[in-house]
Amino acid sequence: MVILGAGRRGLSLAKLLIEEQKDVVIIDSSHERVATAVAKLDCLGIMGNGTDIAKLIEAGCENAEAFIAVTNSDEINLVSCGIVSSTFKNTKTVAAIRSLIYTGADGLKEGLLGIDYIVNPNAEAARYIFNTIEQGVYSNVLGFSNTKLLLYNFYVEPFSPYIGASVMDMRNKLKADFVIAAINRGGKVLVPSGSTSIEPKDTLSIVADSEEVTDILKTVGKLQKKPTKIVLVGASNITRALLNRMTVAMRSKVTVVDQNEDTCNQFSERFPELLVIKADITDEDIMQEEQLGSYDLLIALTDNDELNIITASYAKRIGISRSMALIRQNNNYTRLASYLDIDVVISITDTTVESLLRFLRGTNVASLHSLFNGQLEIFEFSINGTCAVCKKKLSEINMKKKAIVAGLTDKNGKSVIPTGHSVLHEGDTVIVAGTRDSTDFIQKLFG
Repeated sequence: MVILGAGRRGLSLAKLLIEEQKDVVIIDSSHERVATAVAKLDCLGIMGNGTDIAKLIEAGCENAEAFIAVTNSDEINLVSCGIVSSTFKNTKTVAAIRSLIYTGADGLKEGLLGIDYIVNPNAEAARYIFNTIEQGVYSNVLGFSNTKLLLYNFYVEPFSPYIGASVMDMRNKLKADFVIAAINRGGKVLVPSGSTSIEPKDTLSIVADSEEVTDILKTVGKLQKKPTKIVLVGASNITRALLNRMTVAMRSKVTVVDQNEDTCNQFSERFPELLVIKADITDEDIMQEEQLGSYDLLIALTDNDELNIITASYAKRIGISRSMALIRQNNNYTRLASYLDIDVVISITDTTVESLLRFLRGTNVASLHSLFNGQLEIFEFSINGTCAVCKKKLSEINMKKKAIVAGLTDKNGKSVIPTGHSVLHEGDTVIVAGTRDSTDFIQKLFG
C-alpha cells in the first residue's frame, strides 16, 4: 500500500493497515512529517511530491495493491491518482476530495481521471451524523447500510446482575434475541463462546434488531427517544451536507446558529423551512433568548474543535437532552467527551478512514466499523455467488474461533440472529465480527 500524505488521516490509515500485516509506504513533502511517520510506525517513508513520477516509482506504485492520496490538497490528490491510474494499470487509486467542484453535490464516487474511489470527508461526516440521529444519538449504538440490525456496546457495571453469568445465561435472562459479538476486557478484545463468563467492567458488543435493542436499553435504563427538535451550531459545509440528507419535515424542526450574516442568508435561501439565527454562540444570553434549552439535540459543527467541545458540553448544562461535537483537527478530544457529558463526538479523520477501509476491503463490504482502538472490526458483507460461504450452513463454516457471524438479513429484508442451522444465500447480508489479526481470514471467507 502506498499512502500520499502523512497527516492525521494518512497516519491513522497506515496504522490500521500495518496492524493487518500490510507493507506500507508513506510519501509526503515534509521531512518532519515523514520522520514522524517512520518513528511511530513500521513503514517506509519517502520525502517528495506525489505528482513526481520518479517518487511514485521509488515508492513501488507499480506493484502496490492501492495508492491512497489523503493530503490536504484536492488538486494534488486528483493529479497524483490520475498519474498512478494511467501509469500503473493494476494499482487501485483512492483520493480524498473535499470540494464539490470536482465531485458534484451527490458525491461522485468513481470515473474522474480513472480514479477507482473518491471519498468526501465532509459527506462522510454528514452521513455518520445523520445515521446517529436516526438511531437515537446513543454514543454506543452503531448501524449498518443494508440491515436494521444494530450493534450496541454495553458496559457491565460492578453491581450488574449479569456478573458471573455465561454468555448463554445472559441471553436467557434478558429474554431478547441477540448475539454478543465481542468482549472488551481490560483493553483486550476477545470473541466469546456461549460458555464465556461475564466479568465486571467488561464492554459487550451486542448485535440485535432495533426492537430487541430497545428492550435491552429498557433493561439497563438508558432508553431515549429519537430527537426531533435540533439546533445546529455553525453553518459549515458539513451542516449543509447534513441538511441535504434530511426531509423538509425534519428540517422544519431544525435551527441553525451562525455569526456570519452572509452565510445565514445563504442557508435561509437554500433551506427556507429552517429557522436561521445570526448570533455568536459564545454570547452568554443567546441560549436563553432563543430558548435553546428546550431542544432535544445540539450539534456543534463549527470549524473550531475547542468551541465545539465547549458548546456541546454547555448545552447539557442548560437542559438540552443530548449533544454532539465535531472534531476536525485534534482526535485527542474524543477521549474527553465522556467526562464532559457529550453524548457523541464525530471525528472527520475516523469517518474518512472508515470509508477508505470499506473500499479497500472489497466491493461486497457494505459497511465497516472499527472499535476498541482498532482491535475489533465489524463487517457488513453482501453475499454473492462467488463467496466461499455461499449456500453453506453456519455450522459447516470453520471460523477457527477467530470471528463470529452476529447477524443475518435475507434479500427480502428480514433480519434474524443466526444459529448454526442458518444457511447463507446469494443476496443475503451478514454481520461478521472479528479481531483485527483475523481480517484476512474473514475476507477470504466472505469477501
